[in-house]
Amino acid sequence: MNSLLKTVILLFLSLLLFSCSITRIEKKSNQNKNTIILDEVDFTQIPLIGEVSDRRAEISGLCWYNDKLILLPQFPDRFSDSDYGKIYYIEKDKILNFLSGKDTSAISPNFFSINTNEFSELFGRGSGFEAVTIHNNTAYFSIESMNMGKTVSYLINGSIDSVSKTITLKKETLVKVPSKLNINNIGNESILFWKNQIIPIYEANGKNINPTPEIAIYDTNSNFLKKIPFPNIEYRITDVTSVNKGNKFWAINYFYPGEAKKLKPASDNLANKFGIGKSNLASKYIERLVQFEIDSNNIKLTDTYPIYIKLPKTDGRNWEGIVKLDKQGFLIVTDMYPKTILAFIRTK
Repeated sequence: MNSLLKTVILLFLSLLLFSCSITRIEKKSNQNKNTIILDEVDFTQIPLIGEVSDRRAEISGLCWYNDKLILLPQFPDRFSDSDYGKIYYIEKDKILNFLSGKDTSAISPNFFSINTNEFSELFGRGSGFEAVTIHNNTAYFSIESMNMGKTVSYLINGSIDSVSKTITLKKETLVKVPSKLNINNIGNESILFWKNQIIPIYEANGKNINPTPEIAIYDTNSNFLKKIPFPNIEYRITDVTSVNKGNKFWAINYFYPGEAKKLKPASDNLANKFGIGKSNLASKYIERLVQFEIDSNNIKLTDTYPIYIKLPKTDGRNWEGIVKLDKQGFLIVTDMYPKTILAFIRTK
């Protein structure tokens, strides 16, 4: 074999090996060989007992009501034998005591009673509560209702009685949230309360399926006010924190590979700009937190780095609830996949 032929063969093998080394990157996130690998965070699981620990509770959102952490089940009536369903809560002190090591026993949540019988047509198979935010003694809910292959999102208010531990839904505030898309099981999975406005956020805003996302804004009586733009972001937005004094908030940005045909992900602009966590790059899943900023005319992504959650070697986790825990970090929760997990991510 002459030297020229050897050189050609070696060059070919080198190119083949190089191509194989970046194939995973290209398939996963359309990145090139210069992809930046970011640090990832792990979490501390907060053990739960009782009904809420059952994966069938399908926790769909988190928010704070004073010093109570609200855990919103998709189906409040699932574990009820009366006309009243349950919306669960945990006292903040119990969470802090667990994280400090003062009391590491499993936590059994309490609950508010809620009657959804009048709205039973909205809670059919696969439908139910998807998001909640609370201001003073009013809870604002997003309901995702599926019927005959169509998915429709609604807003509704509820009055909270902290003495009787009840939430009373107000039928006159029930409104349908318009959407440019009709994708099965995709709706408004997040709600912001900002400057006395209620802002539901649609979960699918990828470039290939929703090129010009926008969101509808309502007053506190569910009257439509206006629409504002929302940025393109791949995968799903499954819940948001409250807005801080700097008009910024965080969101869960999650991808389940079984939804690839539904979401048709484009190139991941966040990964292109900032990088990606090592286990996220190696997996078909994406689990990360991203930061947004809101003003009167727009919601946009900030220049803050995404926070990637370290993935297990098996399947990912469907995180569907998030709140800030003081200045310590975040509390996040899964629905039924793989089970109910209430977790703390420390950032300071």
